[in-house]
Amino acid sequence: MSATTSSAAAAGGTTGTPVTTLPDRDAATVDARDFQQQETYYFQSPTGNIMCAFTPAHTLGMGCQFEHASVIPAALPGCGTRPDRAVAVQIVEGTAKFLCTSQGIYVGAPLNGGSKGGGKVLEYGQTLIVRGTACTSTTAGVRCDSGGHGFFIAADQQQLF
Repeated sequence: MSATTSSAAAAGGTTGTPVTTLPDRDAATVDARDFQQQETYYFQSPTGNIMCAFTPAHTLGMGCQFEHASVIPAALPGCGTRPDRAVAVQIVEGTAKFLCTSQGIYVGAPLNGGSKGGGKVLEYGQTLIVRGTACTSTTAGVRCDSGGHGFFIAADQQQLF
């Protein structure tokens, strides 16, 4: 495996499109302050299925979770069998890992009087960079990178690298 591609099967994820390199840290296309709610920065995918946060809490790091995942990572065998569980992924101290959560740990408060949480939409093609971690929203999914380690996630595939 190279630094720019990853076999998800080796990381306990699913195989799929190779992971590609993100823009450098000066290539943010949005202002992070527009995504800030108190000390945390939240965003969601244009479909609303992926919700993400850059948290100040050292143990939660940066992560994303699904409203609905159609494929469950091999590392989380029981996560998809319970309706009160959500597939999530996080980067803490440069290491990416899968989580199965029963809480909205990466879900921001509802915006504009709505009832669904998630934070502001990170439109396709936009890159948000907070505390050295960059996330890009694409039509294929969301990719987040911190120092060459991170994840690519979509409802039908998840990769760690």
